[in-house]
Amino acid sequence: MDSQRLSQLVDSLIDKVLAQRKQLLQMRSQIMRVVLSGEDLTTLPATLDCLTALDRSGYLLVLAFSHSAMQSSLHSTCLQELARRGIDVLSDNREPQQQEAAYNGLYLPALSSNSMSKIALGISDNLVCRWAFHALGLNKSVIVTLNAECRHDSTCSLPPALRTRLANYASTLASYGFTVIDQHLVSAKSTPSTRSSKQLLTLSDVRQHPQGQVLHIDCRTLITPAARDEIRDRCIAIVQS
Repeated sequence: MDSQRLSQLVDSLIDKVLAQRKQLLQMRSQIMRVVLSGEDLTTLPATLDCLTALDRSGYLLVLAFSHSAMQSSLHSTCLQELARRGIDVLSDNREPQQQEAAYNGLYLPALSSNSMSKIALGISDNLVCRWAFHALGLNKSVIVTLNAECRHDSTCSLPPALRTRLANYASTLASYGFTVIDQHLVSAKSTPSTRSSKQLLTLSDVRQHPQGQVLHIDCRTLITPAARDEIRDRCIAIVQS
């Protein structure tokens, strides 16, 4: 047998084995899409523990990696560690619009403040955000764990105004129906908050609100355009619930 024929047989055998493996994996009744992003390997152990728990619960894990993750060692290290734990996964980096809708949920591990703010603001210019809005549009369950910079126990010394804004973004994701793990970014002791029962929030109301305090309002409360400008200029966090 010549080398070309042997090479063709090996390639055919590999394709057959991979197809059988994919078929066996897809026999699982529950599918969890997972989108990993960033370059921070310090968050990987916690992510691997979550993926292991999902696998042990019977989920087929279908992983996608952002451009930054693909260019860093996060991609190869994650797959190697999953293999070491005996966890079989499928990798699929296609855009969500190119995928079948047959998946049960979406998991976004170690979500960065950048992606969290974009999702909260309705911006979908990266893979993580596009998957988030795809799942949201299909009423799929979405689980989010936060990056170290976003968590309330973070050692990062972020300015109070920024931590308050991140807390507001996390609350926005929760209001979308996402399950945000460790979403309490700002403790009640460190950042005061007040609640308004008004049905209309005006410029005068915002000007009377103390700088740096979180303002909780009803989800049906209307905010005038001038009040929104003042909220933005003074970096006041509004939490609607």
